[in-house]
Amino acid sequence: MTPTFTLDAAARAALFTEARSNTRFAPREVPVDVIHEVWDMIKWGPTGNNTVPMRLVVAASPEARAAVIANAMEGNRAKLEQAPLLVIAARDDRFHDTFDVTGGGSASTYDRLEADPERRERMAHTGTLLQAGYFIIGLRAAGLSVRPYGGFDKAGMDQALLADTSWHSEVLFGIGWPTDGDHGAGDRKGRLAADAAVCTL
Repeated sequence: MTPTFTLDAAARAALFTEARSNTRFAPREVPVDVIHEVWDMIKWGPTGNNTVPMRLVVAASPEARAAVIANAMEGNRAKLEQAPLLVIAARDDRFHDTFDVTGGGSASTYDRLEADPERRERMAHTGTLLQAGYFIIGLRAAGLSVRPYGGFDKAGMDQALLADTSWHSEVLFGIGWPTDGDHGAGDRKGRLAADAAVCTL
């Protein structure tokens, strides 16, 4: 049976099948307002216990941008330098402080999490990675290209940009508008078919 998608073929291509992880971008600024607009859309994606642990750090100033690139793996630095905007997805290990906004739990839930920082960190990590996936789709929906990076010194990044906060870097993104020329992502690699990746028990 062929599924009936809510999104048409063009939208599915833009979000999934034709989108690439660009390392080259059009020479055009990405306004920070666009990141705010994307956040206000993707924040509604489901998370564990309705928590919102992801925080976005936009490296807009030359100093912040330099710190991001300096803490990236050497092989990623040239790619990041080509991205018009660099953004860090960080987890907030004190996400439960916003339960009054998110409705993520009762007073007793808050108390249990307050007493168990290791559990909070695990929940924040998992929830932030989930939200980071929504963020990628949101950026693509806004017409942007994005490349995620895990290759960076998280402790160094935190010390440089997030010291004295409860935020901890998880994923780095190079963001820009698509280019008409070479996107820098190379030839598209394969993916597993459903019959190799989906198990029905």
